[in-house]
Amino acid sequence: MGRRKGSTSARAALRAALACLACLWALAPALAQDGNEGPPGTYFPVAELNPGLGQTPDWVDLDTPQGAVESFLDAIDRGDLGAAAHVLDLNAFAPDQQAQRGPELAAQLAAVLRRRAVISWRALMERPDALDARQSSSAAMAGEPRRSILIGVLDEGAREAAIRLNRIRPEGGPPAWVFSARTVEQIEPLYDRYGPTALERALPGWVKEPGALGFSLWTAIGIPTILALAWATGWLTWRLFHWLCGRATRYWTTAALTALRWPLILVASTTMILFLTLKVFALSGAVASVLTPAILVGYVVAVMMFGMSALDTALNRMVTLDSGRLADPANSRVRTQATLMTAARRAVIVVGVIAGVGIVLSSANLYRSLGFSLLASAGALTLVLGFAARHVLGNILASLQISMNRSARIGDQVVFEGKFMTVERIHFTYIQLKTMKDNRLVVPVSTFVQDKFENWSMEDAGMTCHVPMTFAQTADLDTMELRFHDLVREEPLIPDKGSATMWVMAQGPLGVDVRFQFRVEKAVETWTTERRMQRRIQRAAQEEEAASGRVVLPRIPADGGA
Repeated sequence: MGRRKGSTSARAALRAALACLACLWALAPALAQDGNEGPPGTYFPVAELNPGLGQTPDWVDLDTPQGAVESFLDAIDRGDLGAAAHVLDLNAFAPDQQAQRGPELAAQLAAVLRRRAVISWRALMERPDALDARQSSSAAMAGEPRRSILIGVLDEGAREAAIRLNRIRPEGGPPAWVFSARTVEQIEPLYDRYGPTALERALPGWVKEPGALGFSLWTAIGIPTILALAWATGWLTWRLFHWLCGRATRYWTTAALTALRWPLILVASTTMILFLTLKVFALSGAVASVLTPAILVGYVVAVMMFGMSALDTALNRMVTLDSGRLADPANSRVRTQATLMTAARRAVIVVGVIAGVGIVLSSANLYRSLGFSLLASAGALTLVLGFAARHVLGNILASLQISMNRSARIGDQVVFEGKFMTVERIHFTYIQLKTMKDNRLVVPVSTFVQDKFENWSMEDAGMTCHVPMTFAQTADLDTMELRFHDLVREEPLIPDKGSATMWVMAQGPLGVDVRFQFRVEKAVETWTTERRMQRRIQRAAQEEEAASGRVVLPRIPADGGA
């Protein structure tokens, strides 16, 4: 009985296995087809694709994105516009119009691609599913098949036009990679904007044919001509402003012309380049991809130059940057204002540079047109810039720190590295110090911040001066103190007469060590006042010695005191 039940179970398992094999055998063709064509989410299903064009030539490869673009360009080079039309999604046109409209649109798209686009062949996968196996696991499309690929982005007036390849599968047919219907719809506006100019259409064909380096004779002529005309435009603008500034008599007129001169020169030259590249010389995509961001950079730099010039004019009008006038103790508030204004100027420059770089990178389509893979990684860009400019950025932050905490203001009197100096300017990366010899010492901001220094103008510009002297044991110290007070009353640079004091510091073998103390209101006059008072005290001691017959100044015997 047990043996019969065991054989029955074995037969049932065998029948189930045979049934599964039969099902897999039946589904094998379908699975193979799905493996080629992919699941439904990897293509756009349509009823039919370009029925008015007839059979696709055998040499036109529409199975992969790279093959489709190569077949399109090969067909254009052969002059076979009909074959190139098969790479376009013409379903928006009636079938009886596709045979006529397809070649026309293919020729126009080829002209736009050659003039304004730089095709990145690395982005065009040679796989039917366009899966990029080289992407990292953190990428959004890592390990995922795609049914649409962005080739480039071009400006179309107030909007942007995306040039895309889509994977289309008609009913009963294999999928095909073709330029999307939206791209085909935008071909004519893009051709009107970037196609050949009237002058170029009038030229003979041999002038426009690509040369040995891929550049046509027309391009070789156009680039130097564009640069020469841009330089001539800038020179004429400079001459115009030179003439206007020579006839301006009012302050604000002169200031406005000065602020506008270089920005408008740059704008005029950049506008000339833009006009020539759009209306006269339609250059190739490789040249246009460099000129387009360069033109945008020109406009951004012009705006920044005008803003900085206007800010400098307002700064010079509001506060003085003369270190000599700022060193006056009465101008302590002006020193603070001048330092804060210069700090605000540096902050505006930093913000303007960051905003300008962001505008250029976001508006010029550098990532998509030039394919800079390094720049496409924000982390890599930050790492490279941070490492290369770490010292510069540190100095910039240090200069802003000094300006904000006011540890050193423009016009402050400081003692740095044992020398008396005046803070004349606080720049981005260095501090300009004026020495007592009227020379300038340039110190990196980071070095100035890290080292200690004395600021004689931080809280109170006045300074207490000390004049040490040594008198003989027989000297009348009371008389010398009275003579000192007489000298203080006669000195105009010591306004606080009550601060004058004489202190007995010590007594040694040569005599009595004393210190004359007084206060000077201007730190810049401390050293000269000390030296002048020392000379006058010494002369008073000599006069007292001659009048009283007493020895006031110590003497060393000829035998050395033996």
